[in-house]
Amino acid sequence: MKNRKSLNKPPVVVALFQLKYNSVNIKLNDFLKYDTQLKHSFPIRRDNIQVGIDLGNSSIPLGISKISGTSDAKIGSYVYFSVDQKTKLEISENTITFIDERPYKGWEFFKDSTKRTLLILSDILNNIEVTRTSIRFINRFTFNNFDNPQDYFKTLISSSEDNQLPYPLRQYGFRLLMDVPNTDIYSIVNQNVENVRANTYIYTFDIDVLDRQHLLFDKETLGVNMENLREVKNEIFFNNITRKILDLCN
Repeated sequence: MKNRKSLNKPPVVVALFQLKYNSVNIKLNDFLKYDTQLKHSFPIRRDNIQVGIDLGNSSIPLGISKISGTSDAKIGSYVYFSVDQKTKLEISENTITFIDERPYKGWEFFKDSTKRTLLILSDILNNIEVTRTSIRFINRFTFNNFDNPQDYFKTLISSSEDNQLPYPLRQYGFRLLMDVPNTDIYSIVNQNVENVRANTYIYTFDIDVLDRQHLLFDKETLGVNMENLREVKNEIFFNNITRKILDLCN
């Protein structure tokens, strides 16, 4: 594992950790036993409703008309928010997601916040089968000039031999899907730039790293898994940026 210096001004605007688990013998409302504990950090709860409608043999004519059917409504997920809504915990039938949109304070702070939140649920989660884990980091940069993308990034799609854009840029983006050799880890990377106003460009570098390895949930395993995902995320990030980007972040 490479030892890199932390960035003084990290460009992270969203940091996310998600685990998918085998929901056999676990019901969604089982998690409500932790409601009081969760509300110490996430005092706002929203229950998302899923509704299915069966129209039977009814057809839907054109125009305004009355139709008959049967609806099946149920809770699809519980979403807990902090007061400022900058942190969020979403619990659904087979997925738990921790999202942090606060100013990024570094990996150790994010990892500790994630683990501390998930361990509240440990009575249910301990020794369940986790079927996938992932981290997602959305990085955002602001540029006054973006005539030559190669000044900032190494992974590009170029339309000219000298990498200069032939016309003023309004929007540009592409998506990469990469497998990490000899592992169950893969990554989805989205890069997008948009000219939001005169001489102002917003560049989004979105890295999602996912591990399909099945494992049993416990504190130590979770920590090791998060470090593995982070190492892949860092390889993708640092191998794609130039010295100019490093200077912007320091």
